Amino acid sequence: MTILRSTATLGLILGLAACETGIGGGPQTAVTGPAPTSMAAARPVVGPIVSEQVPGEPGAALTECILENATDAELARISVANAGAPEADVVLLVSDILGRDATVACATARLG
Repeated sequence: MTILRSTATLGLILGLAACETGIGGGPQTAVTGPAPTSMAAARPVVGPIVSEQVPGEPGAALTECILENATDAELARISVANAGAPEADVVLLVSDILGRDATVACATARLG
């Protein structure tokens, strides 16, 4: 039951990301892992964005996947946002990162 709910939740989030950002199945640039300090600075912004749609452990797993697949420049942009009320472009950026093939694979592995 938990796996089914997690899979359904992941499908919902990925569907929302695709609708909101207009992302497609195009090729993605390989991303190397960002610096842990950059991830830590962005986590207070990304976490609430994700948990608004996916609370609890599944949301925490998705947050980590997003952080791991963001570039350093993206993390820098996210980390300066207001954690309580991030700008629309930051929410779209998080959705875009969520829709990447590597992020989807990460989320599938963690939630599957």
